[in-house]
This record gives sequence, C-alpha cells and structure tokens, in this order.
Amino acid sequence: MALQSIGDLAQSLVLRRQGTVLARDIARLTGELASGRTADPARTLSGNLQPLADIEHALTLAGAHREVARIAAIDAQVMQTALARVEQSGGALAEAALTASGAGGAMQPGALARAAQAALSEMIGALNTGSAGRALFGGDHSDRPPLESADTLLQALRPVLATAPGAEALKDALDDFFGAPGGGFATLVYSGGQAAAATHALGAGETVSLRIRADEAALRGQIRHAAMLALLDDPALALGHEERARLAREMGTGLLAGQDGVTALRAKLGFAEERIAQARARIDAETTSLGIARNDLVSVDVFEAATALEEAQTRLETLYTVTARTARLNLASFLS
Repeated sequence: MALQSIGDLAQSLVLRRQGTVLARDIARLTGELASGRTADPARTLSGNLQPLADIEHALTLAGAHREVARIAAIDAQVMQTALARVEQSGGALAEAALTASGAGGAMQPGALARAAQAALSEMIGALNTGSAGRALFGGDHSDRPPLESADTLLQALRPVLATAPGAEALKDALDDFFGAPGGGFATLVYSGGQAAAATHALGAGETVSLRIRADEAALRGQIRHAAMLALLDDPALALGHEERARLAREMGTGLLAGQDGVTALRAKLGFAEERIAQARARIDAETTSLGIARNDLVSVDVFEAATALEEAQTRLETLYTVTARTARLNLASFLS
C-alpha cells in the first residue's frame, strides 16, 4: 500500500535506491565472508579505534625492526665470508712461506713474492667488501672502501723498507709503518672511519653492533706479513739470500700465529649473528601475536555473515520480483 501512495517516478526511484543499498550490503558481506574481517572497523568496535590503532602501530614497528634485522643478518654473513677469505689466504700463504724457506736454501723469492701479492690482493679485496653500497669494514665511514689497493700499499711501503740497512731495521720500519698511529698504513692505506659503525636497533631495547674495521690489529697484522712477503724479492732491500729466507720463515710463522686473531673476530661476529637470529625469531613471534590480536578485534562471525548475506540476497531477489511486477501494471490491467 505504501508504494501506491506515491507517484510512479518516485516509486521507481525508491525501488532503485533500495536495490543499490542491498547490492552494496551484499558486496560488503561477500568481502567480509571471504576475508573474515569486517569492512567497517569503526562500526564493529563501536567507534573505539584506539586498540586497533595501537596494534597497527606495533605491527609497523615490528616490520621496521624485521627489516633492520634482515639487513644486519646479511651484513654479518657477508662480513663472515670476507673474514673467512682473509683467514684462508693467510693460511695458504703461511704454508707457502714456511715450505719455501725450509727447502735447504732453494727458496725462490720471486715465486713466493708473487703468491704473497695475490694473497694480499685477496685480503684487501675481502676487507673492502660492501653490501647495498656500504663498506662493511669501514667503521663510521661506509661510503667508500676502507683500504687502498695492494699496489698502492706496496708502493708506499717499498721506499720505507729500502732505507733499512738490515733485517732488524727493516722489521722495525715495518712495525712503524703498520703500527704507529701516524704511520703509513694509517695515513696512506686505511681511509675508513675511526669510530665504530652504527648499531642495528632490533626492537625491545635490543641492539647489535658489527664493530669490525679493516684496521683491526689482527687484520692489520695479516696484511703486514703478506705485504712483507710480497716485497721479498725486491732488489732495493739490503738483504742477502739467507736473510730473505729467515724473513720468509718469520713472516710465515707470524701469519700462522695471526690466524687466532682472525678466528677471534669471526667468533665475535658469530655471536652477533646468533643474537640477530634470536631477535628475528622474537620479532616473528611478536608479529604473529599482534596479528592474532588484530584479527580478534576486526574479525567477523562467519556464520552470522553467511546468514546476513543469504538474507540480503533473498531481499534483493524479492525486490527484483516486485519491481518487475510493478513495471507491468497499467490502467487497463487495474480496471479489469
């Protein structure tokens, strides 16, 4: 009766509006049934969106911490691989030096020097390793490789050693070059930062530092021994054959002894890797818990949603039927 109290045009508009509303409800209920989440959190939470906002904020932070932990894990793995290369190169060169110098005077300085040059290049290349455009062994100066090339190092070291009158003086000059604060290594070879790299924030007040620089004493020592061996056949050095052989043995022994320092750095890095792995597990657990809490707030009852959807579909079908019958009404049919 209510529909007959208004004009045909108004009646058509009312039916069309009701159809639009029902179609919109069906689309909303279909989406909620498929996702299990309400399409209108404000309605579901009676306008109190603060708990949901807090959870969303915590999820955003957790996502940021997960990304930081992922980057830290990659950096640590790359650094671990680089240190392994330094360790392997030093070990192989130490074996070659001790073998060559213990061959009853048959040592060939040229062959050993070439092997040392290759090992030195390998060490420096490993310590210049970067990730995502950042030098990992450069401390707080990660915008450039921390070490100059092996050729640059040898060119800077050669005149320093050439002025030494004997083996002992040569070793003293070598120590000054690599060990003195203002020595050649610090001023001409190492161009990284003097401070440690920034820490990685892993959430929950936890941070991890990958504080290993290319000028660490253990790494500098391996480079020192390799550089000396690389210049072993240099004719400018005031050394005889026996002195060169003795120096080769000392450098080989030093390389072996220095392996412990490199291993200690790798162990330190391994500890950081373990902490990163634990942090990633914690972040994943937090994310899962927060996701469950969010779903509890915005989830819908599947049975209720299915019932409401079926009801809305039935109402829309009924509306279509009424609309079709109304469209067929005319004066002749009414009078008959």
